[in-house]
Amino acid sequence: MDPLKGKYTHFQRLVHRFQARRDIPFRRQFFMGYDLYGNTYWEFTIDGNMQRLRRKLEPYGEQLFKADYFRTVPPQWLQWLRRTRIDPPTLEELINDQVRQQKIKVLAQQADQKWIMEKERLEEEHRLKLESELARAKEPVAREEPSDPWKAADSDKTNQPSSATITSRR
Repeated sequence: MDPLKGKYTHFQRLVHRFQARRDIPFRRQFFMGYDLYGNTYWEFTIDGNMQRLRRKLEPYGEQLFKADYFRTVPPQWLQWLRRTRIDPPTLEELINDQVRQQKIKVLAQQADQKWIMEKERLEEEHRLKLESELARAKEPVAREEPSDPWKAADSDKTNQPSSATITSRR
């Protein structure tokens, strides 16, 4: 699988490979790599100082506004452009990151479906509980008059108090 197929010809890639060589004297611009969108990345010098090379992006396609180019710049290349990363990323690394992002999207969709199903289950459980409560509330309840516990105790002859004797502990 070639991610740059149709964006650059074999001759253009050969020229880029030649422009990436650093052993040719008096060269001021060096090709560093591609991203999956076809953008190219370069290091260059203005004054011939090879100790501090500047870095730039040359976009693949024309955009109306310059800010629109950054939609197609991967985070790995932004790190390289801002010098928080020393080595430029490889195409394999960019492809692996894109595959990882696809997997995360699938897992996120699965998690969303799981939580939607859980919400539906809880709502159904709550609905059934409410229906059973309503059904119980609609049933006629036979009300008995509250019984008097003192009358029940007076009428019960088995629980008569017996005489009590007090004994000492010694």
